[in-house]
Amino acid sequence: MNLLDIDQFQWHHHQETVAGQPIIDYWSSVLSVSNSGRIEMLYRWEPNAHCHFHRHRAETTSIILQGELNVADYVDGKVIDSWVRPKGHRSFAEGDEVHREWGGPQGALVYFSLYAADGLLADQLDNHGNVIRTTSLSDVTKHYNKTL
Repeated sequence: MNLLDIDQFQWHHHQETVAGQPIIDYWSSVLSVSNSGRIEMLYRWEPNAHCHFHRHRAETTSIILQGELNVADYVDGKVIDSWVRPKGHRSFAEGDEVHREWGGPQGALVYFSLYAADGLLADQLDNHGNVIRTTSLSDVTKHYNKTL
């Protein structure tokens, strides 16, 4: 499987515009899901567009395949750190970091591998850090079932 040949994957578009909020415009594609709690996905961001404000509940490894990914960590609603992950950058986090991610000027293509022993992947948050919804492995497999 060539992860850079994006036309071979079935993509789900996440798009949302809310006044006063960053533009949400990104795509996701499930590559694999294991019975042990691991999921592999590709995400791609439109140029300068964001994904939802969130917190990973799972151990997460990511690798930037194309473009660059901007990241900002938050504590109590305030940015405490921000940086750019360039093409080729690999990162690992055990979860629980509240953050925003967005594509650089050319967007971004990112490989993610998440391990969720309890099946919980991420919490989508409102601007105050309150949980809007939690995404689980079962949610993803139901939604993407026809592509797996």
